[in-house]
Amino acid sequence: MQRITALVLVALFALPAGAFAQEAQAVDATKMGVDLSRIKRELNQAQAEEPADADPLRLRFTVEVVGTAPKIDLLEGFNVRGPLPYGPPTHQEFLDVVTPREYRTPVVPFFGLAVAAAQKLWQYNKKRQCEAEIEEYRRLVMQGVAMAAPRCNQ
Repeated sequence: MQRITALVLVALFALPAGAFAQEAQAVDATKMGVDLSRIKRELNQAQAEEPADADPLRLRFTVEVVGTAPKIDLLEGFNVRGPLPYGPPTHQEFLDVVTPREYRTPVVPFFGLAVAAAQKLWQYNKKRQCEAEIEEYRRLVMQGVAMAAPRCNQ
């Protein structure tokens, strides 16, 4: 049984590659290093190494297949030209996903309120200082002191 299988394999390797390939290019077996005597010798050596009590129906052979792999287009059917419709998530979107609601920043924008309060305080102090300069100017003018008018404007 093993000899028949070995002869079938030898016959398959001896046939030209064009007999099995439907659209493949013709392959010259002599350039691939196919030698029938070497194949026979390797098969005989493999039979000699098997134990005598081995099951005759259990065949174990190693076959090396040499050929070119077909081209695989992973992006077939996808339009890879032009802008993407959305893109990767922004930093804030990522934080919204990974941060639990309990640990997120409060809804009230404290920084914005602090900036607005500082601006109002600065404007109030500027107006108060201008009013104090005008009052001081009026007081001095009423006393008869000659001086330049204040430059602030309200």
